[in-house]
Amino acid sequence: PALGRAGPSSLRSLSSAVPLAPPPLAHAPPTELGPLALNRIRDNYGARLKKTRVGRGVGSGRGRKSGRGMKGMAARAGNKGFLLQSGGQTSDVKRIPKRGFYRLKREYLGVNLQDLQSWVLSGRLDRPAADAPITVKTLFDNRLITLRAGVSGIKLLGRGGGQLQVPLHVEAQQLSAPAIQAVEAAGGSVTAVYYSPLALRGLLKPEAFERKGRLRPRPALPPPKLMLKYMEAERRGYLADLKPGDVVRPHEHPPHVDLSARNPRSALPLGRRRSDWEAERSGGGSGGGGGGGGKKSAASG
Repeated sequence: PALGRAGPSSLRSLSSAVPLAPPPLAHAPPTELGPLALNRIRDNYGARLKKTRVGRGVGSGRGRKSGRGMKGMAARAGNKGFLLQSGGQTSDVKRIPKRGFYRLKREYLGVNLQDLQSWVLSGRLDRPAADAPITVKTLFDNRLITLRAGVSGIKLLGRGGGQLQVPLHVEAQQLSAPAIQAVEAAGGSVTAVYYSPLALRGLLKPEAFERKGRLRPRPALPPPKLMLKYMEAERRGYLADLKPGDVVRPHEHPPHVDLSARNPRSALPLGRRRSDWEAERSGGGSGGGGGGGGKKSAASG
């Protein structure tokens, strides 16, 4: 009704306000997809064989005994022993020679720098004291990681290292080169520390040893094939500055270990027998110790 009372000028203004239709596209999309539509794609005839259903009556051809024949090991459920038997002869498993061996690989749980920084900023990770680093035990106690059996520790990875702004002091079992550069550029430090499987379990779960009345294990040195990796300063190994006679990581030794008794033994000169050295230290004695003391007195006289 409003348009009926409107004059020609008002109709002209309304017609000019109507948006124009968009220009036609050069390549308009097809309105009908035809036989190439996704809902019409089918496999070729015979590409998927129908599974044979056994035990569905004699008329099916696989009924009654289900194609397994009469009673016996081959008719039982869970039969997997076809390679272990050869009709009374030596089986193929025993007859064929074996070659090679299988070496267990050391697995490490990857921890990225971006995750480590987000845990610190969000408060999920309780940062230790100023001098104490973030170790695998720190992440384990805060329930940020879970180490299953067979994992040798954590490996610090460099993802998100370009946005690292928090100086971090981290101890990990393996370090990547980008992670080392990113942490040190942000004012932090990293160290690669080795733990044996027993020492790692004693570090993460000391209550398991106390519950059984066992003593906590002492930290062990790396095996010979890994020793050089932890002695290189480029890889930030914790054995890079180790000197003869030093105790490796004395703060991680259990309380029952007497560290003072290890230094004299490590400082024992080469070619000296332990019994002679103990006899001289005690001030003489019987047997070889007395002879050693006499020689010392004669030499002094």
